[in-house]
Amino acid sequence: MTTGTEAGTEVLRELLAAPGPFLSVYFDLDVRPEMDLDVEERWQGLCRDLATHGATRGDLDALTQRFLTSQPGSGVLAAFAAGGEVTFSAVLPGCEQRDLATSGPLPHLLPLLAWRQDHPAHVVAVVDRSGADLQLFPAGATEGLRRTVTGPDDEIERNRPGGTSQMRYQHRAEDSWEHNAVKVAEALGTALAEVDAHVLMLAGDVRARQYLTKHLPTRVRHDVSIRPVSGSRSPDGARPQRAVQVDAETHRAGQEETTALLHAYGEELSPRGHAVEGIYATLRALADGQLRTLLITAAPNARRSAWFGPEPTAIADAGTAFTEDTKGLVRAPLADAAVRAALLTGADVRVLQPGTPGAPAQGIGGLTRYTHIQA
Repeated sequence: MTTGTEAGTEVLRELLAAPGPFLSVYFDLDVRPEMDLDVEERWQGLCRDLATHGATRGDLDALTQRFLTSQPGSGVLAAFAAGGEVTFSAVLPGCEQRDLATSGPLPHLLPLLAWRQDHPAHVVAVVDRSGADLQLFPAGATEGLRRTVTGPDDEIERNRPGGTSQMRYQHRAEDSWEHNAVKVAEALGTALAEVDAHVLMLAGDVRARQYLTKHLPTRVRHDVSIRPVSGSRSPDGARPQRAVQVDAETHRAGQEETTALLHAYGEELSPRGHAVEGIYATLRALADGQLRTLLITAAPNARRSAWFGPEPTAIADAGTAFTEDTKGLVRAPLADAAVRAALLTGADVRVLQPGTPGAPAQGIGGLTRYTHIQA
């Protein structure tokens, strides 16, 4: 079993490559006064429902063992079981998905992907004049990798007694601040590249932040959104407040990415543009391995299905005739099959909420790697 603090793309590809069928469970671990049942009773009811729909005892027992290790109130448990074991699980803090359980040939990843896109890769840096504390968050990570950067100069105080030597001490201290900022800027450039982050949360000493911003690599200044948050490296009690701010800014960054993506999609949606729209055109692009980003709405096509086969590009709408022998192909919900094909062919996935302005017709579309002329 993989128990994750990071729902990375490679982890999801491994999950999709595992043999099914799968039980997919999203379970709210919060205790809610408006609900008549407590958390354990709700879990037992969910398992009974799964059992009536053919879930095996081995899969249910494995999921229950994972549930029993979860901390109440920590978020939503996302867990996937197949062959009597949990193949992947993670607790998603701040997830708005309520209890959901499905059984099918593929894992149901839409709620997990929707949560992940609101938690894009980012780096949190708390700086002072001697260095910085960094936290690196890959996309979908719930825990950051912690690093400390210590600058090369330790003479950071400029308040020294001594009349005519006072100015010399001040210049020496400010030179030290700048040298240390250069070291932090280099480390930040490396950290952002390591987790492929385009969002930097910056806290700490005002003068240290000024020097740091001055020395950030050109790539960072052009491609990274720098967002101020509160607090310092000293134990000032601001950590809980900063954590709330980081969560809010991360969510906002994810929403901005969705808006920008839909804008690009609208501009490319033409007969000779780099976009496709609708079930037939999108599945054809997936079958050709040419989709760069899949756009899929969470609900509208819940009852539609598609054929998928062993190869990542083996996909076709089950509502149309498959042009080759269907032996060895499996029918699955359209959204699950499309997500599988997208992730296994290297495409990104962006989950849209119902009613999102600019969403593709029929709830599915995408941006292609090259011009796609729609039939």
